[in-house]
Amino acid sequence: MPAAPLPTDAIPTAIPTAIPTDVHQLANLRDVGGLPTVDGRRTRPGVLWRSDAPLADDAEQGPEGQAWPPGSVVDLRNPEELDGRPHPLAEVAELTPLPLIQALAPGVLMRGAPPERRQRRGLDELYLLLVRTGEAWMPELVRIAAHGPGPLLVHCAAGKDRTGVVVALLLRAAGVTRDAVAADFAATNDHRLALRDRLARQGALDPDTDPGRVGVEPAHLEAVLDLLDDDPRGPLRDAGVPEAEMDAWQARLVDGA
Repeated sequence: MPAAPLPTDAIPTAIPTAIPTDVHQLANLRDVGGLPTVDGRRTRPGVLWRSDAPLADDAEQGPEGQAWPPGSVVDLRNPEELDGRPHPLAEVAELTPLPLIQALAPGVLMRGAPPERRQRRGLDELYLLLVRTGEAWMPELVRIAAHGPGPLLVHCAAGKDRTGVVVALLLRAAGVTRDAVAADFAATNDHRLALRDRLARQGALDPDTDPGRVGVEPAHLEAVLDLLDDDPRGPLRDAGVPEAEMDAWQARLVDGA
């Protein structure tokens, strides 16, 4: 799906556990430890990381001050995005491809909507569609999150849209507050310049691209957060994830759970 232009005025939100990076490291990497839950606890650091796509040199040199490599990696990209290349962390971590977009029926996104609405609402609709059609990937995702070797790294290409939706699901299912989930999603905007430079280094972007084009608009996640307000575990349960698996994930992520 072609990426729609994103606004440049999204408010960047700092996350205390964000890991500083430069062009030679993962640009949108952060640990989601330290986030508050609805019952007053905090998520543990070193359990769940999220990032943009790792490169070959990331396999040997991880973020400063962090244990590296991760024990498990969930790659949300479609196979063609790898262009036949092996995953850089395949030899050092337990790798599971979960291609979210590939799981969607061709043309299902915004079918029948006028072109102007597709451009304006495309990401909103995509996020909701991913949440509502997770039978092909949600059970495996939660199984890995709850029981796989840790830490778990979840990533797509830029670590913002697909990764943002998946991490939002995992965090809300574990009891993290809506505001903290929204702030973690928006934190990608703190890394826009580094992410632009890294994607340009890979040949995926022109070096002169406005960094705002690789940021996120927090409003795009609002419909998903509204849905999760009704039942934070509802989409996972509807996709066939057992309650015991969600409890195990919460116990792993949340301090004192």
